[in-house]
Amino acid sequence: MENNLGGVLVSSDEEARLENLKKYKILYTKTEPYFDQLAAITATMMKTPIAMINFVDRDVVWTKADQHGQSGKELERGASLCSLAILNDSFTVYEDLIQNPALVSNPLYVGESGLGFYAAAAITTNEGFRVGAVCVIDKKPRVFGEEDRKKLEKIALMVRLEMNKRIGIS
Repeated sequence: MENNLGGVLVSSDEEARLENLKKYKILYTKTEPYFDQLAAITATMMKTPIAMINFVDRDVVWTKADQHGQSGKELERGASLCSLAILNDSFTVYEDLIQNPALVSNPLYVGESGLGFYAAAAITTNEGFRVGAVCVIDKKPRVFGEEDRKKLEKIALMVRLEMNKRIGIS
């Protein structure tokens, strides 16, 4: 998200994080059945209308897969909640987005067509870099419990394990 100085919030190890993300050769790749199915399963399991597997590049958040089997969507990094999700150790949740003063000015999250709920588990590489997030979104606010968090974190781990195959780690 953009901070009050107009810049995008980034971690202190941003350059190393980006290099690590490139190593996995997942950014801007074609759709893949495994990730498409994982996103669809996530939406069903979490009972949300939207589930995505996103990766955070320097300026954009790129969707590898969503619940409809679509990939390649891009959102400006400063407007994406996933850019905040990778700043947290493992998990981010906004049960009622309209109640968050930091998000009130973002048209994606407020108003009649806005979103009400967001939860994400960071996708962390073996080297410890948070490179993306598995997120679920709903138009209405909702409660998100400990069991929900565990499920989402397991999906993020499955993404990590699949990414490891790209670089020869089982």
